[in-house]
Amino acid sequence: MSQRIAIRRALALLAGLLALPLLVLGVGTEPASAANISNVTFRVPAEVQTNPCFPADVVNLNGTVHVVTTATGDSSGGYHMTQTSKSQLRGASITTRTGYVSSQNKNDTWNAGAPYPAIETHTYDWTLVSQSGTPNYILHMTMHTTVTAGGTALPVVDNWRMDCSG
Repeated sequence: MSQRIAIRRALALLAGLLALPLLVLGVGTEPASAANISNVTFRVPAEVQTNPCFPADVVNLNGTVHVVTTATGDSSGGYHMTQTSKSQLRGASITTRTGYVSSQNKNDTWNAGAPYPAIETHTYDWTLVSQSGTPNYILHMTMHTTVTAGGTALPVVDNWRMDCSG
């Protein structure tokens, strides 16, 4: 073996040994208190809705609500929760062809703690704006977010309903 190869191997071994304490100490790794992030997209709504402003009409509504939930550990063993929802909704009356649109962002914060699983419930309201002279309506979505002891968040929607806003 040539002397150059022997020197290179020795330097590589020395570099590995010098890096070992950094790996043991966790330098360059993510901290244990890093936030848990959940991304969920709901298709809106799960069923065709009766137009609340004109009960003989049905609105074919579609779009998405994208929900991002962040859980950050706190000093008491719980989690500070931040939830942002972004909606893109569009639909049309089946009988009149009146179009409705909505694009809104909603933000919520709360603290989750023992006992786990912890459940937080929010109702979100979106104004669906008529694209003609007919009344707007409001879409309500009830969402329950379950937070585990490990800070994992699971949002679930269990109720869609609409009201006429006039």
